[in-house]
Amino acid sequence: MQIEFFNLVIDLTNLFQAVDRGPEAAMWYIFAHGGWILFAYLIITQGYQIWLMFKQNKWFMTNKFTLLAVDIPRDHEQTPKAVEGLFSTVSGAHATLNNVDKFVKGQFQLAFSFEIVSIDGYVQFLIRTPSQHRDVVESAIYAQYPDAEITEVEDYTTWAPTKYPDDNYNVWGTEVVLVKADALPIRTYPAFEDKVSGEYKDPLAALLETMSKIHPGEQVWLQIMVKPTGVEWLANSEKMAYKLAGKKKAAQATSRGNQLVDLIMNTLDNLGEMIYPLWKESKEKKKEDMPSLMLHLTPGEKNILEAIDNKASKIGFECKIRLAYISPKEDFAPARVISSVFGALKQFSTLDLNSFKPDVKTKTSTNYWFTKYRNNRRRENLIKACKSRSGAVGYKPFILNIEELASLWHFPGMEVRTPLLHRTEVKKSEAPNSLPIGNLSDNISSEKEALLKQLKQPAFNVDLDNNYFEDKFALPRVEAGKKITSSKGEAPTNLPTE
Repeated sequence: MQIEFFNLVIDLTNLFQAVDRGPEAAMWYIFAHGGWILFAYLIITQGYQIWLMFKQNKWFMTNKFTLLAVDIPRDHEQTPKAVEGLFSTVSGAHATLNNVDKFVKGQFQLAFSFEIVSIDGYVQFLIRTPSQHRDVVESAIYAQYPDAEITEVEDYTTWAPTKYPDDNYNVWGTEVVLVKADALPIRTYPAFEDKVSGEYKDPLAALLETMSKIHPGEQVWLQIMVKPTGVEWLANSEKMAYKLAGKKKAAQATSRGNQLVDLIMNTLDNLGEMIYPLWKESKEKKKEDMPSLMLHLTPGEKNILEAIDNKASKIGFECKIRLAYISPKEDFAPARVISSVFGALKQFSTLDLNSFKPDVKTKTSTNYWFTKYRNNRRRENLIKACKSRSGAVGYKPFILNIEELASLWHFPGMEVRTPLLHRTEVKKSEAPNSLPIGNLSDNISSEKEALLKQLKQPAFNVDLDNNYFEDKFALPRVEAGKKITSSKGEAPTNLPTE
């Protein structure tokens, strides 16, 4: 059988004869007549991937990590803006790796984990950092919170069973992912401040209240993995912004190879125009490019465009968020705990921009077939990922900038302090009938106290100033001559006493 294609004759007689002799003969014919190239390509690429994973795992095992428990004074007056500075400093740990480091030595960017953990109802803020970056993290915390106490603690996840079903414990967990493209931001902390009164309602208060209400024996883990990254993610934001605005993106600088190809193609095009002048006429008759749609955007579309630009203006991280609820079987009630946690996370949602949802591929509750087996396998995978803080397992990473991260993880104050509003000082009117005529100084004092009570409302009732976590997980204060618990301004342990 012959096929003619653009005066090129392809003879398939031998191939059909091989097919007639059987599938083995056909496969051998294809393999012997060029199919071996594809086979060799697959073998080489897959073998390289396996070798690279081995090198990455070997290099990763040479790194050590430190888990720090951070305690902030009850009466601090910092806002989430201070934690933005913390994340900005952490972004300095971004490693500049060349191709030899990445594809030969197996090195990659190490991640940090910012965590909020509730054990028996006691809530603790934690930071897991590569040990070589511990000083960076501590310095960033002390720069914003000089009176903070930082304690090195053991990993609280080590006790959790890794095989399910377990005789004593059950797990509900998932990865928390974005609903829309990560170029769109979530609702951040500036949106929680009342523009009239200036009062700030901490969105983290509801989450901490929920985590503090769990029963003894239960635990809730919220892990936010952050990996410093470059500026490559800005291309997606720019692409979405240009698409929404109806504008064409300006041509980017290309490599020398691409420039050479463009030069050749342009030369051929110019020669073609000289030989075939009609081509030029057809180009001149082309329809003009569509004008920008900026003038025709709706107010909502303009807000979206502005939000994309605002997110792209701040430092970004590759992120993964994991949520796990572990409880004794007799007290296991995901609806009581998880529903409230996701309700608190819904505060960061905006219908026109972005929001959070549980990832259906990692959630430990499945439907349709083999549900028990699949649920148990997902529980095992989730717990292992939480223990290792793996950035490769589960849903692909997404981008959050420092403002979004500071909204999700920050140290809340125990009181919401609202500044007194400036009012009109004089208003002409008659004196009220209820004006007191007795001791005016006592009345003014009582009114002032009532006003202060109205202006200072407790944000939440969670006791973050406790040593429960440290007493349970803290490492010895002195290890190999190094102090474990540190607080800025605290006297050194080796101070002479005589």
